Amino acid sequence: MPKFDTPEPIIVTLDLSVANVRFIASDRTDTVVEVTPTNENEPSDVKAAKQVRVEYSAGTLLIKGRNPRPFEHLSTKSWSVDLTIELPEGSQVQADAAVGEFQSTGRLGECRFKSSAGHARLDRTGPLRLNTSAGHVSVEGVAGDAEVTTGTGRIRIGAIDGGATIKNSNGNTDIGAIGGEARVRSANGDIAVERASGGVNAKTANGSIRIGEVTHGSVVLETSTGDLEIGVGAGVSAWLDARTNFGQLRNALEETSEPSEKTGETVEVRAHTGFGDIAIHRA
Repeated sequence: MPKFDTPEPIIVTLDLSVANVRFIASDRTDTVVEVTPTNENEPSDVKAAKQVRVEYSAGTLLIKGRNPRPFEHLSTKSWSVDLTIELPEGSQVQADAAVGEFQSTGRLGECRFKSSAGHARLDRTGPLRLNTSAGHVSVEGVAGDAEVTTGTGRIRIGAIDGGATIKNSNGNTDIGAIGGEARVRSANGDIAVERASGGVNAKTANGSIRIGEVTHGSVVLETSTGDLEIGVGAGVSAWLDARTNFGQLRNALEETSEPSEKTGETVEVRAHTGFGDIAIHRA
């Protein structure tokens, strides 16, 4: 079990083939790495764990696994390892895995995760870039901008301090709060944002879109099939362009020709659906 003195946050660079990776960030002055076979009774897992290389130098921790052979994915052997890294909070992470599940507890710094298949369950991170071709994504909070993509799976993010670019080809997307501008795209799935402090541009081909509260900027919501719902913050005026080809439009806002005297804010809302209802109301 390698252990290194790390009085300051470090940079972790990880490159593995098949792995379950867990980061435990806390107020500590050392870093501990544990590598074990996912199944200790599977010879390929045992061999893969022995071939993982762990090196630390000048604030950077490098973890690299074996290089898979051509057509190895057609084999019944799993070559899978479990990796646990206990490290100082605020550390940066750059992790790549062909098939990998990423988990974290505690506060990490700037992070980039990439996998062809695998789920991600993260606690708190700094600016985040996460890309998986197939897998669910769950993040409690992002201190900074977030760029999250999955080919198929659910995306749930509690809060994003900065802006967000979210892409989900197949699955629902739920975001608690966004501090900056948000761009959300989906081919098949619902989109929900509880609170948006900046503008929101959300589009899905098949699914409903709901914005719980918007208080500033421009809102563009588009779907071919699905309902649209927008909550406008208290004391905020709204300019509306809402249209449904087949469905009902319900506007519960009072009509006015001037910006709100309370906040001076006006939200510009464009909401279009081909087949579905549109509801606009106070948050």
